[in-house]
Amino acid sequence: MKSGDRYRGTWKKGAALLAAAALGFFFLRDGTARMTALAARPAILSFLSGETADSLGTGILKQASGIRTLSVFLGEAQAVPVRAETDPAYGEALREHAEGQGEGGFRLQALADVGGAEQAALAEAETTAAGDGAAGAPPAEGTAEGSGETEAGGAAQAAPPAAMAATEVRGTTYTAEQLADFEFVKKNFFYVHKSTTVYPEQLDASVLLGKDMSLPESGEPQILLFHTHGSEAFSDSEEGNADMTVVGVGNYLAELLSTQYGIQVIHNTEVFPYSDSYSLALDMIEQTLAEHPSIQVTIDLHRDSGGHDVVDIGGKPTAPIMLFNGMCQTPDGPLENVGNPYLLDNLAFNFQMKLKGEAYYPGLMLRTFLKAYRYNQHVLPRATLIEVGTENNTFEEARNAMEPLADILYKVLRNK
Repeated sequence: MKSGDRYRGTWKKGAALLAAAALGFFFLRDGTARMTALAARPAILSFLSGETADSLGTGILKQASGIRTLSVFLGEAQAVPVRAETDPAYGEALREHAEGQGEGGFRLQALADVGGAEQAALAEAETTAAGDGAAGAPPAEGTAEGSGETEAGGAAQAAPPAAMAATEVRGTTYTAEQLADFEFVKKNFFYVHKSTTVYPEQLDASVLLGKDMSLPESGEPQILLFHTHGSEAFSDSEEGNADMTVVGVGNYLAELLSTQYGIQVIHNTEVFPYSDSYSLALDMIEQTLAEHPSIQVTIDLHRDSGGHDVVDIGGKPTAPIMLFNGMCQTPDGPLENVGNPYLLDNLAFNFQMKLKGEAYYPGLMLRTFLKAYRYNQHVLPRATLIEVGTENNTFEEARNAMEPLADILYKVLRNK
C-alpha cells in the first residue's frame, strides 16, 4: 500500500471516530458521557496534530457536550463561575437513592446515576403521609419591617400567576407499621454520612410526626431565608450575575411564599467569605432574630455538587431537592461544645416536609442527608438546610424547584 493511501486511511478512521464522538455527545449529555469524552480525547486527538488538535478537537468536543462544565475536563479553568465545595456527598447519596424499589411498598422515582446535597394524628395521617392539600392561600396583607435585607411580601402588589401547587396525592404513602420500623425509616428516608450516626429514638416517626410544626397566619415575617454559600452558581449562570446564582433562586422562593401563600419572608442576600461562612452566617442569623422576633423558620438554601439530574414536576424540568440535618454527633458519641437543643425538632421539620414531598411531588426529593456537625440549625426548632440541584443543573431547573418547595413549606407550616 502506498504511504498516501495509508495516510488517507488514517484520516478516514480519525474523522469517523471524531464524528462518532460528537454525535454521541449530542445525544448523551450526562456525567457518563462527559467522562467518556475525557477518555476518548487522547485517541481522537492522536489523529490530529498541533493547532488543529487544540482548536478543532477541543472545540468540537466542547460544543457537542452542550454543558459548559465539560470544558473543565478539557483544560479551561473558569468554566463555571463558582465551584464551591459541597457540604454533603451528593453523588454518593444520589447513587444509593437511585437503587429503585425498596421494602414494604416503598417507591421512589430513580434518578440517573451521577458518578460524582406532618403534623397529623399518627394513626390515619401516617397511613397517607399527607392530608388534603390546599392549592394555595391568598396573599396576606401587611409589610415586613425592613433592616437592610431584601424582603418579600408586604406592600400591596399584583400577584403573579399562581405557580404549581399539588392538590391531590400522586406519590408514595406509608403505613403506620412501616413508619414504626426504625430500619425502614432510616433506609428509605435518610442518608447517614460516615461522619455521624443516628439512634432509634431520633428517628421515632411517632415523635417526629407528633411535633406541631405549623405556624399561625401572620402579617409579620416568619421565615429568614439566607445562603451560607451565596456564590454557588449553575451551569448557565453568568459570571458576576447574582440573580443567576442560588441567591436568585432564593428570590423566587421568597416571592412565592409571600405572594402566593401569604408567608412573609426576610431574604438575606449577603455573600459570606467561604472559609468562614458558617460563623459569619450565625452572626447574621442571631442579629436578624433579635430584630424580628416573629421569625420562626430559618432556611439555608444551597446548591450542591454532583451530576445533572432532572425530574418532571408539573411538566417543568426540575432539579431535585435534598434536605439536610446536622446531628452534632459522630459514631463515637456527641460532639463536645456543639450541641443543639432543637435536634429532634429540626429532624421533625425535615421529616414532615419529606413526607409531603413524597406524597405530592414524587421524584422531587432525595433522602435527607445526615452529617456530624450542626450547620447553624440550633437557632430555632424549624431550622433547615436545603440543597437544590448541582452546578450541572441550569438556573431554570433550580428555579423551577422552588414552586413545589414553596407548596411543601406551606403545607407543613399551615398544616394543610
